[in-house]
Amino acid sequence: MNQSKQGINFTFEVFLLAANLRLAIIGIPPIVSKVQAFFHLTTVQTGALTTIPLLCFGFLSVLTAPVIRRLGTKRTIEFALLMLAIANLLRTYVSWGMFAGTIFVGAGITMLNVSLPALIVERQPQDAGRLNGVYTASINIISAIIGGIAVPVANALGWQFTVQLFSIPAIIAFLTTLLLPNKQPRQKSTSSTHQTSEPQTPIWKRGHVWMLALFMGLQSMIFYTIVAWLPSILTAHDLSATTAGWLFSIFQIIGAPFAYLVPRATTKISNLQILMVTLLAGYLIGTGILIYFSATWLLVLACLILGITTASVFTFSLTMITTISQTPQEAGSVGGIVQSIGYLIASVGPTIFGVIRTTFGNWPETLIVMIVISVVNILVGFILIRTIAQKNFL
Repeated sequence: MNQSKQGINFTFEVFLLAANLRLAIIGIPPIVSKVQAFFHLTTVQTGALTTIPLLCFGFLSVLTAPVIRRLGTKRTIEFALLMLAIANLLRTYVSWGMFAGTIFVGAGITMLNVSLPALIVERQPQDAGRLNGVYTASINIISAIIGGIAVPVANALGWQFTVQLFSIPAIIAFLTTLLLPNKQPRQKSTSSTHQTSEPQTPIWKRGHVWMLALFMGLQSMIFYTIVAWLPSILTAHDLSATTAGWLFSIFQIIGAPFAYLVPRATTKISNLQILMVTLLAGYLIGTGILIYFSATWLLVLACLILGITTASVFTFSLTMITTISQTPQEAGSVGGIVQSIGYLIASVGPTIFGVIRTTFGNWPETLIVMIVISVVNILVGFILIRTIAQKNFL
């Protein structure tokens, strides 16, 4: 009973930590016009508020593993949460504070991105798949909520108050993390199902790690491009800005239950192959609807399908980080490499697709390029599955 209670408590802790992974980023775009007007920012400066965190993810993720080795996973997470709480307060007073705070937000979330999978491997490696599902579900739920309430709260209480509210989940998560017992890192099970034929090979020389990094990068590029441009695509189909906003929230939240279910499909190679085929179908159908149809109910369907697909692909990526990692330290190192490469690829996505949109003058041609990238993403997934199966991680 006590073990069951500890499992429930740790699941809640993972949910709280993951709630901070997009909140301070997703919460800005809905109120960015108010921020821009208050600080008299140019369009380029305004765009940087979204780009800066992605660049932090790309350049700083690989540096988090040494911090984890020095401080330990728990203390690294505590430090990151404090940084987040302070950074959100800093963003509301002067323009330099907004940009400095955004850099610290990016750095704090980067540390959490890498540390949370390491914490899962350290505390409950046998339950990593389910906890990765909780991780992604929390991100989707919180993103959808903040997407829906940011504007009403900003209209009622001011955008500064809205941004300061982002500190509350970080403070709560910090306090609950303090309650976690200090724990020595432990090895994952050394059963034959998780033995690798190259245990002494440096992580940066392992081909499957780079393959996972490429997979993470392509799926992140697709996701952040959709986040950046979905409202514009929907309004181009003659939907109102309000309706487009609600569909954007649906896109965010619908993936939560599916993200929780995906890890159950990651124990057998045959299940993973079926998953890849399903995800490819989701990309093709969802994007295809956005290209060829304008009926509102079909656009709702497209948002549902793409929300489920992107959440499932992201959960698969996280699950693979913990699957191929033998220890918490290794999970931190693998996560650092995978997320650095992944987010550097992702950071150029919204801009590239914006340039393509400007070049062609409409969305269909631009979305066809996204379909091509989606196909490449899934092909990389098939190769990744085969590679890790050959190394007996599955």
